[in-house]
Amino acid sequence: MERWTPYLDTEFCFDHPASLTQAGVFDSATGQVIGRAIGHYRAHTVRAHMQYFDCDLQFPEPLRIHKVLPDSLCLVQVLSGQWQHRVDGQLNRYTTGKPHALGLSEHMEILDQLPAGSHARMAGLRIAGGYLRELAEEDPHLQPLLGLLEDGMRFTGFERCPALGRLLEQLYLSPYRGALKRLHQESLSLALLVELASHLEGRPVGPTPAVRGQRDLAYEARRMLDANLAEPPGSLVLAQDLGVGETTLRRAFARVFGQSMLQYVRQQRMELARTLLLQRKWQVAQIAYRLGYANPANFSHAYKRYFGHPPGAE
Repeated sequence: MERWTPYLDTEFCFDHPASLTQAGVFDSATGQVIGRAIGHYRAHTVRAHMQYFDCDLQFPEPLRIHKVLPDSLCLVQVLSGQWQHRVDGQLNRYTTGKPHALGLSEHMEILDQLPAGSHARMAGLRIAGGYLRELAEEDPHLQPLLGLLEDGMRFTGFERCPALGRLLEQLYLSPYRGALKRLHQESLSLALLVELASHLEGRPVGPTPAVRGQRDLAYEARRMLDANLAEPPGSLVLAQDLGVGETTLRRAFARVFGQSMLQYVRQQRMELARTLLLQRKWQVAQIAYRLGYANPANFSHAYKRYFGHPPGAE
């Protein structure tokens, strides 16, 4: 396959400070990274001309990444920590918890720089500009995406489109492995493009049908909780999104699943944490942050209460 991005498909997890130069992140001809890091990074092609990536890295010394990116679109959400870069002298800062798009209509030099002691946990999707143009030719509803590739460089925040952030976080927290994980990543990546195009066009993806029956209501609420385990919406927010009363939603969920929504979220967090621990790719603190715990000690206490032993025992 023709290379359309300097980022290579790769994966690494450092449990102590290690040099990023030899980590195989870039095609050496078009990218250079200087600095050391602790944590994980992974990038995988999910479909021709689409690459998903995420990381949870701490930088004990200054980080400097110099790269040349081609005509492309990159959707990113910083889940915690910080990220910033300069494009043609313009400084772009990513607001934590808000999805952003970096669109380039031509090859441009980009410089990422972070100070020592920085931390970045984020997820994103890289898409070739040519691929977006092909899609826009096939379906006029995708034409708005091309507006993000105009005038050299465009950096756009989408604070009014939380669905983009939820999809990126769902990609980050994917519990699957192997072929099922690849299918999951591909489907969510395509959903990101559809959601973004619909948002730019100023219309919803589709009408939200009225939820009828306690079973349907409970399952829809569970789906929304599963997609946001790190920062689950409260019962009032869920009820408003589903167009029902909070008491109605609470009763429906408890009747169908035999537990409250809060109990369900705690259970799912712990089960996902155990799965991640058994993969032995991340430290306990990294998993804690990944699941939305601000303090790893709180995560360890919660894990011990649930399983009867601390996470380190896994």
